[in-house]
Amino acid sequence: MQEQGPDRTDYGARRSADLLRLARTALSGATAVLARSAAGGEKGMAAVDRALGELWETAEDLASTGPAAGVAPEADVRTVITGMYVGEDVGRMAVLARQVGDIAWARRSKPPLPASVGDPLRDMGEACLGLIDRAHDSVASPARGAVTDAQLADVEDRQERLCHTLLSGSAALGVMDAVDVAVLGRCYAECAQRAAAVAAHVALLRRTAPRG
Repeated sequence: MQEQGPDRTDYGARRSADLLRLARTALSGATAVLARSAAGGEKGMAAVDRALGELWETAEDLASTGPAAGVAPEADVRTVITGMYVGEDVGRMAVLARQVGDIAWARRSKPPLPASVGDPLRDMGEACLGLIDRAHDSVASPARGAVTDAQLADVEDRQERLCHTLLSGSAALGVMDAVDVAVLGRCYAECAQRAAAVAAHVALLRRTAPRG
């Protein structure tokens, strides 16, 4: 028997919540590797790899309902569009988490970043993860509070201030360190934007769900 509208809505929300949880796990693990000494790097990256593997597997399940799989004439438009939007956003989050992990791994033998950029970058990572948590909770349960414009603006403001520090030269970084910081900041900012987009889509999915 074909699922009815509300059931499809619940399925899309559950799958979206699963994907956000896994993306958060991968990004959190990569962020932890960035903050640790070389001694904990291998275990940390193994955990990131596991989370990303599970994330891709879950994303492929959702994508199997999307346009990449070929759209049948009788397909449910809400399911197809959700697979497309959420799959693309969370897929991009996986790529960004991998970038953070790769930079963290490459930096394991380098001196720590100076506090002028290291501290803001750490705080930005925490703000990003907090926003993803909020996005996950709002997707998992409509009773939870939604991601706010202020939360997203906070992450974006942190990115702008970090970029200002890099461009002004006040951190006195070498070129490669500056590039690492710039890429990491962009990864966190875009992850926050993508997570907010998933939460917004699921909220719209629920508001437009057929009754009955």
